[in-house]
Amino acid sequence: MRRAVELGMAGVLLAATPAQAEACLDRETITAARVHEFETMMMAVTLRCKAIGTDIGPVIEAMMGTHRPIFAAADRRMRAFFAPQKRAYESYSTQLGNRYGGGATDTANCHRFEKVARELAGKPGVTSLGRVVFAMIDKPRIVGAVCAKP
Repeated sequence: MRRAVELGMAGVLLAATPAQAEACLDRETITAARVHEFETMMMAVTLRCKAIGTDIGPVIEAMMGTHRPIFAAADRRMRAFFAPQKRAYESYSTQLGNRYGGGATDTANCHRFEKVARELAGKPGVTSLGRVVFAMIDKPRIVGAVCAKP
């Protein structure tokens, strides 16, 4: 499992140059969707926590800074995937934001997310982020057929 996480996350990093969108979801695009969804979830939780008086923003920002290249690579991959369809990326991102932005939260939940972010902020590298992303985002919310395995 660890090797699969490392390979999947490495694929996101290797995709630094946006690839042509394919008709199906390949492993790299699915991994990028997981990373992008995790980022969206963490940002939405930050806003929800701030709304109830618990500011976890600085810890989330530190985590985002530590893993900025991975988040940037995932963003480029997702934009390339949706590029053939006008405004598809924006629609996808809005749906994710709405998914994680709605609902209520409590201080205990905020502190759980803060703990995850604090641990990730102190552990640069693909493996640490990959483990958390794959554990928290089992199935990314991206629509499309998965590519057949060669």
